[in-house]
Amino acid sequence: MTKHLSARLAWHMNGWNGHICKNPKENTYCVGQHSYPGDYISGARDLQWEMQHAGEHCSYLDKIPPCSYSINAYGNEQTTAYSDPPVWFNDGSQTRHWDMPPATVCIWPYEEMYTDDVKFPKGSERTYDYDKRLIKAKEFFKELSPEKSLIFYYSNYSNPFSEDDSKKYPLIGISRVKNMGEYMFYEGISEENKNKYAGGFVWQLPITSCYPDQGFKIPYHLYLSEPEKLHKITYIPENERNFKYAARHISDDDALDLVENLLIVVDNLIELNDQSDNWAVRKKWLQSLIAELWSSRGAFPGLTNILDYLNCQDLITYLL
Repeated sequence: MTKHLSARLAWHMNGWNGHICKNPKENTYCVGQHSYPGDYISGARDLQWEMQHAGEHCSYLDKIPPCSYSINAYGNEQTTAYSDPPVWFNDGSQTRHWDMPPATVCIWPYEEMYTDDVKFPKGSERTYDYDKRLIKAKEFFKELSPEKSLIFYYSNYSNPFSEDDSKKYPLIGISRVKNMGEYMFYEGISEENKNKYAGGFVWQLPITSCYPDQGFKIPYHLYLSEPEKLHKITYIPENERNFKYAARHISDDDALDLVENLLIVVDNLIELNDQSDNWAVRKKWLQSLIAELWSSRGAFPGLTNILDYLNCQDLITYLL
């Protein structure tokens, strides 16, 4: 069985295309406390600067926006991301910069950082063993298979669909993992902090997807002012447990459920005559994924995989 990945993104008003939002003032969601990573963007954002560069591609700007981990999920040019060292390092450590290839996001398995097995014994001077934390992160990402694992992008509560009494995790899109970047460390870190914090690793790992060859984003940004159409293309997964702690593994079974529901979204986009993507091609890809996931779930391929082999993908929808 294959492990797949959920990846939280900070909300973007123009499709995570590597550009500053066309009207940054309208994006009141990326600065929410449930954005990614957490409420970091709210403290680091320079709205006046964003307004001056509204709609421009990030690679041509004199600064890096604090949403740099998410903004290039569906971009077609390279951008740059950065991470400041924790203030409590207090040792002259330097900000780490790195390239973000097209269709790349940064993510981290935060849940793995707080399990009991990464803690020092009770009574110790320190709570967490950073060597064990880094090992846990590496184990998490090692279970993903490039060119095989799917990646499901989502937003936490800081999004246009959530209200105070109704918190929702909208699925943003899907692709397939192409490759994973290298683990990164802050520069200029003291020897003492290197020993304490496993070399001073950055809590982000770049993940590049196979988009645009595989995958798509739901074009929410095109329908935010048209509630009836927006409702037709909105997908809020019922099973929320896969969309916690920024990144989690998703099983073949759960991935199958997500893909089947995305197929409904694509059918609705075709019905709306949406022109933002070639939805007929995306539909055929999703149908092939359904067959692939059924095959991955067990030893017997099932009728869906046979239909895919026979190039009869449209029949998969009727079968389901």
